Amino acid sequence: MACQTIICALQLNVFLYALAGGVLPTLLWMWFWLHEDNDHDEPESLLIMTFLVGMASVFFVIPLQAITLKISHDLFPWIIQTSFIVVVIWAFWEELAKYLSARWTAFKHPTFTKPIDVFIYMMTASLGFSAMENTILLMGLLIKGHTVAVINQGAERFLGASLLHFLTSSVIALCLGLTFYASKSKKLLALCTGFAIAVVLHSLYNFFIIENDKQNTFHVLLSVWILVILLTISLERVKRIKNF
Repeated sequence: MACQTIICALQLNVFLYALAGGVLPTLLWMWFWLHEDNDHDEPESLLIMTFLVGMASVFFVIPLQAITLKISHDLFPWIIQTSFIVVVIWAFWEELAKYLSARWTAFKHPTFTKPIDVFIYMMTASLGFSAMENTILLMGLLIKGHTVAVINQGAERFLGASLLHFLTSSVIALCLGLTFYASKSKKLLALCTGFAIAVVLHSLYNFFIIENDKQNTFHVLLSVWILVILLTISLERVKRIKNF
């Protein structure tokens, strides 16, 4: 009984360390982007809920990815052998989960009234998703005792994967924000366009980072940062959209 208690306590400590390492860096990004928009007035409770739902959505994505890959392998074995197809499937479910997390939590709320609100909640959901993804990864490394790898992976995901999740979700938010006051058909077209771009960007990032032994890490991260800067400039246009 004593041994079991010690093991449980150690596992709890590992989880708490991993959770801190996964959540705190994403909260830093969230604080930064919220303060980029000095005019935001979203309820803190709704932001917290969106962040938490984004975190929880990871546990729906993991089995969906596994099931989809299994079905795809059984039905189209000659296609699924291409690693890029696998990466696209992963990216599709992750982008869908982040979008639905924001939509189900915030898009129908009475305070959801401005085009920039789409960005705020999509950003929040995406960073929540990234926080839990980071936590799971760091927990696996801590259990194996790879302390140095935890530091390296934490830094890499802070500068790369977390920003990638932010970038892809913000692309969708940009498309939806630009058509915030448009007809339903235009909104649907914008959503499909943004979603397609997000999945492509996400897939390319994963492919060049994961499938190529991280040989292209610097160039990929540089590309992400450049796109984030361009996106930030584009979001200024969303802030100026009015309903006439």
